[in-house]
Amino acid sequence: MKKFDITPLLPFYDKAADVCRDAFRRDEVAPQALLEELMDIPGLPMHCPPHHFILPAALLVVVGRAQGIPEAQFEEDLLEIEERAKEVPGGACGFYGSCGAAVGIGLFFSVYTGTDPHSEEHWGECNLATGRALQAIGEISGPRCCKRNSYLALVSGLNTVQELLGVALPHPGKIACKYHDSNPDCKGTDCPFFTR
Repeated sequence: MKKFDITPLLPFYDKAADVCRDAFRRDEVAPQALLEELMDIPGLPMHCPPHHFILPAALLVVVGRAQGIPEAQFEEDLLEIEERAKEVPGGACGFYGSCGAAVGIGLFFSVYTGTDPHSEEHWGECNLATGRALQAIGEISGPRCCKRNSYLALVSGLNTVQELLGVALPHPGKIACKYHDSNPDCKGTDCPFFTR
């Protein structure tokens, strides 16, 4: 297995963090709109490890705003999410059976709740959040699609946020993917978000 070098992609982590900082200061932020704003960062490849960061970072923005966390705490959590997300390897979906978008959901829960390997209260919830997102992604099957999996993980994550954190956020309606022409492996009509 060839190790994925994220060095050329590091600027995208910085750009995504800046988008999240800006979004945190806005009056309103819808989860799907923010996710797409992040996926629309100019030059961001169709498939790449920065997707492992943008999903938990987007959740941090919308949940943090809804719960009124201070900006200093948001910044600390955002940097922690970024550092952890950089450790999720490219191709984890196929090489490890754990899509980075789903891992990102658990990563968000872990950072947001202050969970570590010795925690009792939220440890199970972090793993449950990841498991639910993996279940949603696994039901569609491959090949990889970072956009599709991010949408699936977002919907799953919003449900889990409402159930476990008591935060009700706007759910995406019918998601219409605008990225399929950039994906030579697109499943077409076998993807729930495919539209022509």
